[in-house]
Amino acid sequence: MKKFFKLPGFIFLVIKIAFLALTLIFFGSCYLGYLLAETYPESVGKEIESLRDFLRSFSYEMSPFEIFLLIFLNNSIKSFVAMLLGVFFGIVPVLFVFLNGLIIGFFAKFIGSEIGIVTFILLLLPHGILEIPAVILACSYGFWLGAEFVRDRKNIKKHLSKAVFNFARFVLPMLLAAAFIETLLISFRL
Repeated sequence: MKKFFKLPGFIFLVIKIAFLALTLIFFGSCYLGYLLAETYPESVGKEIESLRDFLRSFSYEMSPFEIFLLIFLNNSIKSFVAMLLGVFFGIVPVLFVFLNGLIIGFFAKFIGSEIGIVTFILLLLPHGILEIPAVILACSYGFWLGAEFVRDRKNIKKHLSKAVFNFARFVLPMLLAAAFIETLLISFRL
């Protein structure tokens, strides 16, 4: 039975289950964010507006390459840190996915009310197809690290190196492509 838990197929199964669970958490928190923004429009609206102003100031003052670097580094570093902090029982990756979904739900309510929810989803879709799954995949590895820390603490360095390798192999290319697409959308003000 112990051999079963060391098989690559088992590791893939844990990652797959974590990915599905985190995806459900993400969509659930998007919905919750939308409902909270609907229930408390003034408090959430002020925060969203200040965040929008902050983001707009960057996009007007930066070159497309600087925007690309900012997006790529921001997403990569945050996803990487969330993955590594998963070693502490997988809590941080779950919170990271939950909070990202909540923020998207807030934006969906406020920006969706300005431009229409369908238009908002269409604008989110191009970079969301790569960026959101990449972040969830990184957090799935973090959740797996938390499970491995509980199950096999003495080999945690080996598990960490496997997670880092897979982050570089799968997550970084997805975040790179997502940053490129998002930069195009911002640069052309689509």
